[in-house]
Amino acid sequence: MSLKTIFLLFLLMNFNAKIFGQINVYKDNRIDALVEKKRTSIMGGFRIQICFDSDKVVVNNARTKFSNLFPKIDTYMNFEAPNFNLLVGDFRTLIEAEKIQEKILGEFTISIIKKEIIHLPRVD
Repeated sequence: MSLKTIFLLFLLMNFNAKIFGQINVYKDNRIDALVEKKRTSIMGGFRIQICFDSDKVVVNNARTKFSNLFPKIDTYMNFEAPNFNLLVGDFRTLIEAEKIQEKILGEFTISIIKKEIIHLPRVD
C-alpha cells in the first residue's frame, strides 16, 4: 500500500469515529415513573400455604373453599413437581399472616406461613 492510501484510510477511520462514536439517548420522563412503579409493586412478605397435592382438582377445590370464606384475599397456585401448591394472601408482616392462619385453622389440612415475594395488597 502506498503512503497516500494509508493516510486516506487513517482519515476515514478518524472521521467515522467522530461521527458514529457518540450516541445520545432521549427518553420520556414517564418511563422512569413506570419503572419505579413496577419496582415498588412487588416486595418481600408472607403467604400461607393451605394445600398441596399432585391432583389439580383437589387444589382447585381448596382454592374455591378458601375464596368463599375470604373473597378479598388473593390465591396463588404454582406447580413444583410433582405437586400443585396453593398459597394465599399478600401479607406484609408475620402478624397479619398469623391472624388469618388462626381463622383458617381446622378448615384446611395444612397451614404453613412462608416468606415470599408478594404483590402490594389491594386497597379497599
